[in-house]
Amino acid sequence: MKKMVFLAFIVLLAVFAIASQSQSKVKSYYSGDAIGFNNQVYVVSANTGSLEVLRLDGEALSLIGKIKPFDTRFGRYDNFYDAKFSAENNKLFVYAVSGFTLYKYQVNGNNVELVAEKKNSSWEWYTRVDKFGDNVVTISDKSVKVWKSGIFDTIDSHPVVNKQNPYNVRANNDRYITNIQGDYLTIYDSENRTELPKIALNYKNKNDNHKVYQSEDGKLYLCDDYYFKKFDLSGRLLGSFRHLDYQGYDAAASGHSNFVYFSNGLGVVKLNKDTMELAVSQETVQMSGAGGWAMGLSVVYTGGDRVVVFNNSSILVLDDQLNKLASYQATEEADSTSIENLYLSLDRNVASPSSLITLNGGGFYPNEKLSIDFAGTKINGQADYRGRFSQDLVVPSSTVSHVDIKVDGDNSRLSYSIDFHINITK
Repeated sequence: MKKMVFLAFIVLLAVFAIASQSQSKVKSYYSGDAIGFNNQVYVVSANTGSLEVLRLDGEALSLIGKIKPFDTRFGRYDNFYDAKFSAENNKLFVYAVSGFTLYKYQVNGNNVELVAEKKNSSWEWYTRVDKFGDNVVTISDKSVKVWKSGIFDTIDSHPVVNKQNPYNVRANNDRYITNIQGDYLTIYDSENRTELPKIALNYKNKNDNHKVYQSEDGKLYLCDDYYFKKFDLSGRLLGSFRHLDYQGYDAAASGHSNFVYFSNGLGVVKLNKDTMELAVSQETVQMSGAGGWAMGLSVVYTGGDRVVVFNNSSILVLDDQLNKLASYQATEEADSTSIENLYLSLDRNVASPSSLITLNGGGFYPNEKLSIDFAGTKINGQADYRGRFSQDLVVPSSTVSHVDIKVDGDNSRLSYSIDFHINITK
């Protein structure tokens, strides 16, 4: 992606990468976390359902721990959904979530050891875990909860939810929580418990993963499907950089240099924070074999920026010039099981016939075909590699106002429905 000019064969590779993401027989790496600790780079991901902790050892990204949570109530192993590093009192910890439980592990040499776990009794399903200043936060479809690190007592709760994609809720510092839904960024001020004015964005796929980076001076950096943008907290656009009109995913920076990075599937771009001018860019589609697609991004500082890319078929570690230092290949076979609870949501629950509405859902098998029944009108749908989908629907004519929208998974036989009200004119 040198100087943002791609030849036709690179675009073809990108198309292949997108196809391989939906057809791959191995589980995709699309998110995770990284930290610089004792001048070493550590990486964690829960995308395979296991807690995988890796360390950069020279030119190798080595796996030092792979753990599955065990559910004692049902006597079976479960899946982790997200993980976050935390350096506390010169020790390295990983927090992870699985269903109703928050776990804390210590990374000590080549060992990853369980320190504590806390199960909630309110049936609150954790989908993500993050840091809010020095405190840990859990993110669910009910709230963002703030915990004391290591003590597992909640000290605060905020009504910030994103049922379409909890990945997009981010506790960037100790005050503001960002949330990208549809074509808008919402900023929640936890100190005043108020929402700031929404910021309009432009996404083709409204449910993709998007992460906002907030610098220490309060500036917000994020990538939509056309521009990488810089805002202040009032929503004023301070700068932008046009990229290649592919999906904008993550923004990240180490905080120790004057550069910010973003991923757009085809690769990673490094910009000057102040001028928003291009410093360097790199295509990652074939950087570590076929099927690369740059999605999740984390940047740490160990004598220089180290850029960790969750690149679909691999995890990459790049230097500050975006040259490859090491990689870890995805090898675990994808299983045909849902990775989260079934859910459906609508952009609106009431509309007139011939109106266009958007149905979002998840909890189906990865990449399976879906059958949608909207008051007798049949529509075909398709789940993505996470078992999620987004489908535009035309409201049909009907003699009854209250109807169901039902979605069936063709392979899983999973089924879920949601109520809808049709405005009937007499």
